[in-house]
Amino acid sequence: MDLTLLIALVGAAAWLPQIFLWAYKWLVKPQLRFAPENISEIGYTSFGLILNQTFAISTSKKDALIEKITLSVKHESGATHDFYWDYLDEKGAEMITTTGERAEFRKNQKAIALKISTLGLVEKKIYFRDISFQQNLQPLMSTFIDKALYLDKTEGDNAKEKASKTKEFLDVLDCIKKSFDWREGKYTVSLYAYETSLRKPHIERYEFALSRSQVELLEKNIEITQESLKDLVLYIARDPNERPKRFWHWINPSFYRANKR
Repeated sequence: MDLTLLIALVGAAAWLPQIFLWAYKWLVKPQLRFAPENISEIGYTSFGLILNQTFAISTSKKDALIEKITLSVKHESGATHDFYWDYLDEKGAEMITTTGERAEFRKNQKAIALKISTLGLVEKKIYFRDISFQQNLQPLMSTFIDKALYLDKTEGDNAKEKASKTKEFLDVLDCIKKSFDWREGKYTVSLYAYETSLRKPHIERYEFALSRSQVELLEKNIEITQESLKDLVLYIARDPNERPKRFWHWINPSFYRANKR
C-alpha cells in the first residue's frame, strides 16, 4: 500500500470517533418528562383565568432548552381555553428566623426559556394565564383610555368619577364578567412544551375537577376584579397605599396525570 494513502487512512480513522459523536448529538433528541405536584392553584384575577402548577421537569439522553409551554384546558362540556406560561417560580434557600420560624425564599422570573439538564430534576412553579382575556380586554381598554383622557381635559376634578360611569368603562367591566369561565365538572389539560431541537411539541395530559362550591368561590373574584379596576381609575396618580385592599380567592383542586390517580 502506498505510504501516502496509508497515512491518509490513519488520519481519517482518527476522526471517526469525533464524527460519530457529532452524529450522535445531532440525531439524539431530549426526552422530557413533567411530573406534576398533586394539587393545582386556580383563580380569576385582573389577568383573567389563572392556572398555576408546580412540575418536576426532567430530560434524558440530552439536555433540553424549552422556549415555550402552553396548556389547552378543556371542560367536559367542550369549552376550551388556551393558557400561556407567564412566570416561573423556583424554590430558593430556607432560613430559620430569630423566633424559630422557617422562612422560604422563592425566585420569580418572566418565562422566556427554561434549560433542563440530564444531571437532575428542575422543580418549577409555572404561572399560566388565559391568552384570550387580554386580547378581548385590550381594545376595550384602549377605547376607555381615549374617553378618560378626553374627560380629563374637559371635566377637571370630576373627570375620574365621570370616567368610571361611562359606557366605555361599563363595557370593560362587562368583559371582565363575561370572561369568567370556570365551571363545575371535569377538565382535561394538554401540556405542550416547545423544545428547540424537537420538530413537534412534547405533549403530556392531566386532569382535574371543580366542585360547585369551588366555582362559586371563584365567581366572587369577578366583582373583586371589577372593583380593583375601578380603584385604578379613581385613585390614579395617588399613593397606591390609599387604595382599598383587594384580595382574590384561590382554590386548590387535585391535579393528576390523565387516567391515573
